[in-house]
Amino acid sequence: MLPDQIIRNIDAGEIAQFYFLYGSESFYRIEIVHALNKKLITADNKDFSLEKFEAKDSSVGDWVGAAKTISFMGGIKLIIVQNLHETTLDDSDQKVLLDYVADPAVDTCLVITAYKADLKRKIYKKLTSEKVAICCEATQEAGLTTWLKQRAKSFGYELNLDAAQKMVDKVGAKPGILAKELEKVMNYAGKEKKIIDSMVGELVGEIKMENAFALTEAIKMKRADKALNLLHNQLEHGEEPVKILGLIAWQFRVLWEVKYYQTQKFGAQKIANQMGAKLFLIEKALQYTKKFNPEKLKKGMKYLFEADRDLKTSGKDPQGILESLLLRLCSS
Repeated sequence: MLPDQIIRNIDAGEIAQFYFLYGSESFYRIEIVHALNKKLITADNKDFSLEKFEAKDSSVGDWVGAAKTISFMGGIKLIIVQNLHETTLDDSDQKVLLDYVADPAVDTCLVITAYKADLKRKIYKKLTSEKVAICCEATQEAGLTTWLKQRAKSFGYELNLDAAQKMVDKVGAKPGILAKELEKVMNYAGKEKKIIDSMVGELVGEIKMENAFALTEAIKMKRADKALNLLHNQLEHGEEPVKILGLIAWQFRVLWEVKYYQTQKFGAQKIANQMGAKLFLIEKALQYTKKFNPEKLKKGMKYLFEADRDLKTSGKDPQGILESLLLRLCSS
């Protein structure tokens, strides 16, 4: 089941006794947990009916014990266990958790989240097979126009296709930022309840490109402090480390290709045609290619490959990996 459908079900009062939310798109996980909080928790009952655990700092016994304890205020208790991927459960703990999931308390809603689910492991195979296991991955850009239109409609607004596409082109595959930009445009539309592409053009910045080029500018100027500030800002706004790395890698690939076509004496429009890219992106990239020689770009691609490998296999702190990458790029 898709995250939006789960949220609609929750809003309608259809609350499951267990949810497993997994995947790299934190926006969807946050949205679902927020919907449950809004439906189940009030100022009067939050001290008795809401418990949160970090998986690595607690035990399965803690989670299951809390889930089986009846709320002093009555009603449904909400138990949230965050970041299951950051801990390893032994066989006995796995059995305790899976036994509970198979027969959960009727007056409790247990939510477990994970950034990733290793399907080679028994615990994840079982949890992802549950009816309310929700894969929270970013929708491809092609599918986000429909998602935006549906989201606008749920708030009573009509968003035309051109406006939705323009918003995705400007922001990229970032549902969290798209949701905030949509809210901004809806506020602007006001009582008209109709959003057209000119409103998007006026209000929504080229976030996808601006973020990438801002980091590139900092790297070009060897401003490690600025690059790190940009990184920390994106992390604080909920951007996933793997997506930030992808953004930097995307920028270097664009610069690499543009640099190559420049050596072939191609103009901006011809480069755009060859790459299947928008002209404004190529024109922006051309402002930067003068500052990056092929050797620097080649070295940068090597560092990006190593950072990607470390993010996926090393188990090291993702923020630390990205900070190290930016320091290397700024010093090369």
